[in-house]
Amino acid sequence: MNQSPLPDEVREFKQFVESRHGIIDDVRRGRYSWQELFDKWHTSGEQDPIWDQYEINEKQSASHNDYMNKFSSLFDMLSKVDIDQLEKQVNNLSKTIDQVQGFLKKSNHSNPYHQYNQRKRFF
Repeated sequence: MNQSPLPDEVREFKQFVESRHGIIDDVRRGRYSWQELFDKWHTSGEQDPIWDQYEINEKQSASHNDYMNKFSSLFDMLSKVDIDQLEKQVNNLSKTIDQVQGFLKKSNHSNPYHQYNQRKRFF
């Protein structure tokens, strides 16, 4: 989980590619490489005529980008979690729960009023 997050430029390019229908297909077909497209996008921006051939997926793009941003921020948060520290906290919580359960069992057995009420409920 110690992967470094993507640079902002790469994230922006990824969002741009996902918002244009057909770019991924052209890369898969070998028409372009990802490096070629990234360099073109980086130097000329979104206004370059090369992008005119790709239809914009506005509705899908907005929802997908929102999903990807949330997923990315979740991944960033998870990558910062110290697993050893988390394991210690979970163990401490488990011990605390065990102690509370033990205390409740002891207090229920030592309280005659509670035992009387338990039997009375069945009548």
